[in-house]
Amino acid sequence: MSEKIEFKRKFTEIQPIYSMWLREVIRFFNMKPRVISTIVQPVLFLALLALPMSKLFHGAPPEMEQTMFGGLNFFSFLVPGIVGIGLLFGGTMSGVTVLWDKDFGFLKEVMVAPVRRTSLMLGRTFGGLTVGMLQALITIGVASVFGIWYGFKISSLSGFLLAIVFCVLTFFIFSCFGIILGGLFEGTEGFMAFVNLIQMPLFFLSGAMIPISQLKGVPVLYQIQFINPLTYGVDGLRSALTGSTPFFPIWIDIIVLITVAVVFLLLGAYTFSKMEVD
Repeated sequence: MSEKIEFKRKFTEIQPIYSMWLREVIRFFNMKPRVISTIVQPVLFLALLALPMSKLFHGAPPEMEQTMFGGLNFFSFLVPGIVGIGLLFGGTMSGVTVLWDKDFGFLKEVMVAPVRRTSLMLGRTFGGLTVGMLQALITIGVASVFGIWYGFKISSLSGFLLAIVFCVLTFFIFSCFGIILGGLFEGTEGFMAFVNLIQMPLFFLSGAMIPISQLKGVPVLYQIQFINPLTYGVDGLRSALTGSTPFFPIWIDIIVLITVAVVFLLLGAYTFSKMEVD
């Protein structure tokens, strides 16, 4: 009898997770401009950022370029960083859906349901994660096509699968972070202003565009990199995709990301439990 009750309890938690996931996915595909943006944005970042910036080293000795960027040319170094842009921006913007649901009254209906707040967080996060992984895969695919001429290629199948793990963990962290912010802010304007304020420092101080070691000796900025979760996501992603030597051991990257993901998930559940919905 107790086993049946336990199974029923677990099943009732799976249902809201699935429902929230499905709702986020359906909402995404119903918003055609968002679908187009998800597909086009990686191409624009690669074409307008990675390719022009890689020309900065045109004519420079390959040895110098590879020494600066851990054995990679600049284009190959930038590709994982651009994947990181999508994970950071897409994840933090997940909080907008919380604000929309507040305005339309859907969140109030969800909050009174007899389900755990962690389940609500997981469902929303998995929905955003599905969209984020779609964009990450498109970015890697387009970069591989450009890489025919610019030297980027995926190191191995196992490296690609490990890169997917890093993408999932990184997006999960910033999706939870975005949902936490969505629960704390009352209006879209305040949310957007704060997100825009913190996105650029998180991106530029993550090793995505500038090697971590290049900031050594720069007070404060060098240290901030080590408390930025994106630093560990990009470091592991770059090593997995390209086969280059990571700044941190891979196991440290994974442990840090998992720890931060669990902490943010619990904080998000707590934020939901304290949220006041009119």
